[in-house]
Amino acid sequence: MWIIKTEHKRDEDGGTVALELETDDKRLDVNVRWDGCTEIHVYSVTEENCELKDTFHTCDLKGFIETLHTLDNVCQDYFGEGSYWERKKDEEE
Repeated sequence: MWIIKTEHKRDEDGGTVALELETDDKRLDVNVRWDGCTEIHVYSVTEENCELKDTFHTCDLKGFIETLHTLDNVCQDYFGEGSYWERKKDEEE
């Protein structure tokens, strides 16, 4: 799913300091650093066939993912059956 476009290395010891990645469908590209700071670019095609790009920047990617996960749970609870948010059988608690 993820393609590494560029790997940035430190001069001193050759360690990786950053990666530039994109998904194989090119809907997401990400710049992620060793310290957790991440910039995420999301590309979408609108009804008018225009490309829309959203950018998210965080220095706590794991916390951002956890927050999105809890948002998904709230939406599943609120909208429920018949909606985009409907829980699949394997997701039920």
